[in-house]
Amino acid sequence: MSTNMKNVIAETFFAMVKERGVDKITVKDLVENCHISRQTFYYHFQDILDVVEWSARKGIQKAVDMTMELQDPQLVMENVVQAAMDNWEIMENLMKSQKRDYIERIFAESLREYLLELIRREAPGLEVSYEDTVVAIQFYANGIAGVLMAQCGKPDCDPKRLAAQLLDLIQGTIFRKKYEKV
Repeated sequence: MSTNMKNVIAETFFAMVKERGVDKITVKDLVENCHISRQTFYYHFQDILDVVEWSARKGIQKAVDMTMELQDPQLVMENVVQAAMDNWEIMENLMKSQKRDYIERIFAESLREYLLELIRREAPGLEVSYEDTVVAIQFYANGIAGVLMAQCGKPDCDPKRLAAQLLDLIQGTIFRKKYEKV
């Protein structure tokens, strides 16, 4: 499978999402904008939502690779927040879709995969049960997704501050800091 063609389809799709939202995009519209045949589209993807899911997985792999290069948790979180802000218009249009539930699941699942991969790479000898790991990752993935959705579209959102707040939450220090000042 040509990754390049998948990229072309995905990039065209997201450019169209910015213009008119997910629900108004058909496979016919997408193939016309990509200048490809329906057969080419269906060779690479099953349907429109498969484009969203593939793009999310590709984005997660890119984020994991970037994270491994940065090594600084604050910079990592800033990049996560900045990516959400940079793609806010697309995210907002995806959330307006009739398929919102499915898209939210893709988003949260992508964050879970990201966090799991970070744990695998950064803490291979972690002595936490599988069940506890799953619950913790679900908690953090859903929490981070919710915070990003609630905050990143605001015009006064400060990515560095939001990243620091998320990092403090993950590290369990946000309330300690508050009470230490009292």
